[in-house]
Amino acid sequence: MTYQTPRNRLQAQVNEITQFTTGLAGMLFLLWVGRTVGGIEKNLINYVLDIATPERIPVRLPQVIAEGGEPVSLKYRDLISWVDEPLPEYALEFALLPAVEPAAGEKKIDAVMKQLKAEVEGIQDSYQFRLFLATMAKFHEYSIGNQILIMLQKPDAIRVAGFNTWKDLGRWVKKGEKGIAILAPVMPPKRKTENTEGEDEDNEKEELDPRPVFFRVVYVFDLAQTEGRELPEFSVPVLTGGANEELFAALLALAKREGLTVSFDPSPGIDPNVKGYYSGRTIWVRPEESRAQQLKTLIHEMSHYFTESVFRIPRADAETIAESAAFVVGAHFGFDTGTRSFPYVALWAKDKRMLEQNLGAIRRVAGTILDKLEEIRARIPV
Repeated sequence: MTYQTPRNRLQAQVNEITQFTTGLAGMLFLLWVGRTVGGIEKNLINYVLDIATPERIPVRLPQVIAEGGEPVSLKYRDLISWVDEPLPEYALEFALLPAVEPAAGEKKIDAVMKQLKAEVEGIQDSYQFRLFLATMAKFHEYSIGNQILIMLQKPDAIRVAGFNTWKDLGRWVKKGEKGIAILAPVMPPKRKTENTEGEDEDNEKEELDPRPVFFRVVYVFDLAQTEGRELPEFSVPVLTGGANEELFAALLALAKREGLTVSFDPSPGIDPNVKGYYSGRTIWVRPEESRAQQLKTLIHEMSHYFTESVFRIPRADAETIAESAAFVVGAHFGFDTGTRSFPYVALWAKDKRMLEQNLGAIRRVAGTILDKLEEIRARIPV
């Protein structure tokens, strides 16, 4: 055993304390570095997530849910179902610019609802109804009520988007322009029912949402209200009666996909005033008619197929619904079907529920055909 003097023992203890202190300091330093780097990493991750959110970068979402909002007054509750659908993705950004001027003491939501109510009551006129169908041809993804509001405030609108969405596209709203006021429903949360004993917890049953009562007044702007970068990929068709061969080809392809036979065979035994018909799985188009007339007939009979055989709409309203849907489809592609009179609409307008139901049917039929045609056109090589 080595003998240590008191001085040496003291020095050894000092060395041990120094080593321990140095080690402890090193550990604390590493812990601080780890936490700091971790914080930087966390902040960096949050920053990356932030710039990738829909608030910064436009993301194509199927629909937009608004938050906040005002309650709809009892006197307008019967109109809620006209506007209770979430907005499509290109109305994502809300620009709070004044467009609807409420009267003194009137809520903004009530001012918009009052406009909607007045226009619904006046839609029985054939001219107004045709104007509404032309609006539907451009904005069929919006609810019926919001289509009416767009038509009422800017009937010549061709493409609408929110203030910030236009900014993302390199365009800015012109100074002094007022937004088109539409309604965004504040959807209530889904209620979940409790599981019965023995059921998997992950398989909770969801009840249907009650209809929303709160709405936000939001604003969109038409392309003509903006300026900036050109949008070459977007063209606005001029409504004409000339034959559209691209639409003709797409309709024939759609008929084939649906399992329908389109015949242009001569049928001298059929009344010369009959331009065509739909029966069973066959659409017949009179061969000696002009190409434009054949296109009108083809759109009309295709609408009859979807109205009667796909959506099973009662025959009493099927003719006007098919005629209206055909007008919407044609107008979407710049083709005027020539329809000017819609005699059943005045009858529908006497019952607001019937009017809403049939306008919804027109939108459903026309929207289905348009979606299918756009899918087919996207696959056709240019």
